[in-house]
Amino acid sequence: MDHFGQLLTAAITPFDDNGVMETDTFWRLCKKLVADGSDGIVLTGTTAESPNLSESDRINIYSTAKDAVGEVANLVAGTGTYSTKETIHLTKLAEEVGMDGIMIVTPYYNKPSQLGILKHFEAVKSNTSLPIMAYNIPGRTGTLIELDTIEKLITDIGIHSIKDAVGDFEFSKEELTRFKDEVYVYSGDDALTKDFMNHGAVGVVSVASHLIGRQIKSMLELIKENKSTEADVLHESLLPLISAIFEEPSPGPVKHLLSESWENVGKPLLPMTEVSEELVEKLNKIYSKLNN
Repeated sequence: MDHFGQLLTAAITPFDDNGVMETDTFWRLCKKLVADGSDGIVLTGTTAESPNLSESDRINIYSTAKDAVGEVANLVAGTGTYSTKETIHLTKLAEEVGMDGIMIVTPYYNKPSQLGILKHFEAVKSNTSLPIMAYNIPGRTGTLIELDTIEKLITDIGIHSIKDAVGDFEFSKEELTRFKDEVYVYSGDDALTKDFMNHGAVGVVSVASHLIGRQIKSMLELIKENKSTEADVLHESLLPLISAIFEEPSPGPVKHLLSESWENVGKPLLPMTEVSEELVEKLNKIYSKLNN
């Protein structure tokens, strides 16, 4: 199948003051993200505060997103956990609700071997017909999916795509050189999207697109049209905001700005916290400047 689109947004989950998901707000958020340029939405990932989501929350998120934008956007469900059995269960749930793909993060905390990673993905693949995006983020999981393992994930297991948040662009350049014609590679880091695209990535799984989706989509289009100077200028203008929303743990900063600029999406649930007063001032200033 084709890729999921150039711009995918890793969506937040809106909560009320009691920590209950705000379904109506989420429905409107999905509409907003697509209107702002997202080709697809990644659901129940890290940015969605997935450790705090119940199974019923997940079903609600998937069915709400499908109702809101399922006919015009690709929906990818983050179903990966550190348990292969649980990952398979959540994957089947996402497939039953009608998701277009799944995102499987490297099993975290228990730090499996490279063989264990392969066996994990193989077990998931054998239990679903959905295309799989492998999410490589060693800074959170403690384990890197190595290049030779990626090759086996592509050739032996048949993954569809990779979300690369490795944090080492030399690794990513080698990955793109070796595999860009065999698998769809997405930047998992907003600040590196332009570099990824220039080396053959198909797009980005973005957090910043909650706030600057139209600008990010314009940058992607400029790169696609080989208008590198214009793309560079736009990229540089977006970097201060991109940097600021990751100064404190996500999704606190992006939730703050969404509540300020769009509608109330609530606070992050513990152990995630609200942003500091110092960062609030900085975020508001940068965002206001960018939009004036």
